[in-house]
Amino acid sequence: MQKQRLLAKKTFSTVFLLLAVILMILPFATAFNEFLTRMVEDSSLYQPIQRIFVPYLSRLIVGILSFLPGLEIGVFPYGVMVNGVDVRITWNCLGWQSFLLFFASCLVGLRGEYTRISKIETFAFGFLGTFLVNIFRMVFTAALVGWWRGLFVILFHNYFSTFVTIAWLFGFWWFSYSFVLEPRTMLTSRRKLQVRPRRAPMRGKEKVDRKITNYDRMRKG
Repeated sequence: MQKQRLLAKKTFSTVFLLLAVILMILPFATAFNEFLTRMVEDSSLYQPIQRIFVPYLSRLIVGILSFLPGLEIGVFPYGVMVNGVDVRITWNCLGWQSFLLFFASCLVGLRGEYTRISKIETFAFGFLGTFLVNIFRMVFTAALVGWWRGLFVILFHNYFSTFVTIAWLFGFWWFSYSFVLEPRTMLTSRRKLQVRPRRAPMRGKEKVDRKITNYDRMRKG
């Protein structure tokens, strides 16, 4: 058990170091992201995503924004309209960078002697959480356009959203190591306890025979 705790601490430290390095190279990562975006947009690889997923997310974001005060919301196929300002949503806004960070952290975080079902639960929980974080990022950015136009919107869109993703990954891995991931040794111990044979209750005659046998042994002794 102590070995598993040390391994979890070591793995969490590795994930922490990985995310810290990402924060250090954030300006270079942003420039590299723009370079990759231009390369993909020069091809036709993004068009199915743009055609299928973006309209769905646009309607989903409009539905959430309608609950926020001070915003007049409209929708068009590839974006939303907030207080008369068009907020265009492209394939690049869907948060593939966040999922890339999540998958990279899983390569490190899911190492170790954990049960297969707990690993699957951790991955599913992290995948869904990353999707919801991306929805929150897009909704908050669109709301900022209606509430406060200016430099802060650009800074949040380009930089602060990455901090949100990294904060989510920190919380996600802490929660997973504390409550979700289960070491194999614990499962093995549970199975041993469950299959431990129980002694069958003795019948009346067997009890009498056993007492006579013990009495005979005492007399011979």
